[in-house]
Amino acid sequence: MNLLNAVALRVALAVQHRGRRLAADVRDRGDRGSGVVETIILVAGFAGLAFAVYLAVSSKVHGWINEIPGATSR
Repeated sequence: MNLLNAVALRVALAVQHRGRRLAADVRDRGDRGSGVVETIILVAGFAGLAFAVYLAVSSKVHGWINEIPGATSR
């Protein structure tokens, strides 16, 4: 158990160190506007993905509702 805890602690510290180094690298970059553009692209991509999932799930749910005797779906 102690070995597992030691390994988990080392991994956590390595991840934290890597994150701090990446954050320092980002702060030192001269092109600060690219982060905004990347964020907008990511948000738009996730919004499109969420809409596609909504359409797929919505049609499935309406299909299941239509199979219920006496149920009305719009």
